[in-house]
Amino acid sequence: MKMGKLKVYYGWSRIGNVRKKRALSVMFENDAQGCRSDRGQRCLRTIQDTVIERYQTDEEMADGKRQNRIFTEYSLFIDEKPINGSLERCLLVNSDADKNNISKAIRDKISDALREAFMLANPGYKEPGSQLELKFE
Repeated sequence: MKMGKLKVYYGWSRIGNVRKKRALSVMFENDAQGCRSDRGQRCLRTIQDTVIERYQTDEEMADGKRQNRIFTEYSLFIDEKPINGSLERCLLVNSDADKNNISKAIRDKISDALREAFMLANPGYKEPGSQLELKFE
C-alpha cells in the first residue's frame, strides 16, 4: 500500500510575540500524522497564514523522513538581504528554490497566490525602486 503524501504549505509568517519580521514561510510536513492532527494544524496556524499548499515530491519526502520534528520551516525574510523589501525578488528566490522539484506552471501558481495574499495584507505596498525619485542638480 502506498503511504500518504506529505504536504508543503506556503504562506506569510504570522507576526506576533515570537515573530517580529515579515517573511515568506514554507512549511514541509515530516510526518503526516502529527502535521494533520488538530495540534499540528493549530501549530501551523500560529506560525503562518497559509496561502497555498501542494504535495511533496518523493525526493522532498525522503528528506522529511530524516527529521525528528513534525514540520521543517524555511523562511525568506522580506526586509533583509538579499531581498531588501522586494516582494518580486522574494517570490523569485522561492520559485528558484523549488525549480528542481516542481514545474514552472505550479511555481507560477504559487507565486501568484502568495503575491495576491501579500497585496491584500499590505495594501500600500510598493516595490522598492519603483518609488518616484527626485533628482536635484
